[in-house]
Amino acid sequence: MEEITEKFEKREAFQLMTAELEKCEDKYLSEFMGPLNFLKYEPTLDWIERNAKRNENITQAWGHLAASSNFTWERAKKWLDMGRPWSLIAIDAVKFCTTTGERLNQSPWMRELNPRLMDYPKLDSIAIGLQEYLKKDNVPRTKNAVGLIIENIFGIEK
Repeated sequence: MEEITEKFEKREAFQLMTAELEKCEDKYLSEFMGPLNFLKYEPTLDWIERNAKRNENITQAWGHLAASSNFTWERAKKWLDMGRPWSLIAIDAVKFCTTTGERLNQSPWMRELNPRLMDYPKLDSIAIGLQEYLKKDNVPRTKNAVGLIIENIFGIEK
């Protein structure tokens, strides 16, 4: 019974929050979507897909939200194929989901949550997929994030 109540509460909270976010000016969306992180609710990923284009500047807050919402490598591959802005969100989410150690450069919430890719992909699949994506989008932000992810998943020290 507790599980049913929790699902209902999450769904209801998600509906209330996203209804308010629909009214939000696009330029403030990144700032106001933060409470969705605390739901840890997979339908948030669909919301991200529908709303990412509302922002011109995709910050790490979007990847943070995806990582907090039961992100998977399958979803990451889909977003990489969709291109920007979704690919930037996917890369940041994968980075948050593969960070090891103390996570000193991350929010207290992300340190506590310690997200992982929910479908437990093979590490070489992630590395190969990201290297393929770099052929299309080889800017410094992407290269740095992909480099960090590969260091994280294979435990490579600089």
